Amino acid sequence: MRIVEQIPHSKFRIVLYTTEVYFIIEIEAGPMRQAYKYHKDKYPDVPSVKKTLTDEWLEKLRVGFNQMYTDWPANSN
Repeated sequence: MRIVEQIPHSKFRIVLYTTEVYFIIEIEAGPMRQAYKYHKDKYPDVPSVKKTLTDEWLEKLRVGFNQMYTDWPANSN
């Protein structure tokens, strides 16, 4: 796996990786991290993967990260 690009974003650290079969998007916000695989048969190049990073989807992801952080046992007192 190798890094293709770090995609600038104001709220997330977004890194695009490539393998022989997949592109992998890793999205990180604080201690929370998610990775998504994009099969190269369906997403053959970097622009096709980046098109999926819509503002609406990233906002849903931000809400999900906030909920994960709230639910995280290590965050409890």
